[in-house]
Amino acid sequence: MRDGIVQVYNQNAATNKVYAQIKGYWASDRTNADGKYLIIGNEGKEFIVTDGQGVYKTGQQIITSKVTTEVGETATTEIRNLTFNDESPIAQLEELQNSYPDADIYLNGELVIDFPEDVNIPIESKQMVTASLVGSRVKFNYCGLDRAIALLREQYAVGTVEIKLIKIETLE
Repeated sequence: MRDGIVQVYNQNAATNKVYAQIKGYWASDRTNADGKYLIIGNEGKEFIVTDGQGVYKTGQQIITSKVTTEVGETATTEIRNLTFNDESPIAQLEELQNSYPDADIYLNGELVIDFPEDVNIPIESKQMVTASLVGSRVKFNYCGLDRAIALLREQYAVGTVEIKLIKIETLE
């Protein structure tokens, strides 16, 4: 069953938003996690999903008893790379935010930063870890753009991150 759901996602994710209708519970406290989530990625047979408030992985944060997929509005998914060479990443990230105000934008990858002691990554209950600090490296895993900007303020960064941009197509 799971293979078919992954196949629906893979066939449609480039041209549409794809949603998961999930029946299940939160792994942390066993409360109900039923709902409709936007699928933003998949790892093996599990999905990375969001409800607009947080990012979750099925099989980890959400234990599923049933998952169905639904193809939503027409959208394009773009993958871009942003490279920083000992410069502030904020200008490029804010430019992306301003260029695509209605898009869902996530960062993957890692950057070496100058002042890791200034980065405070709060632990968010029920959510997947989307940003972590290892030495002087900030690692991103489906980290939302707003959160990445907040974490990288007043930092200089070296490295490349992958940007996943999911934007609804509008008729001009």
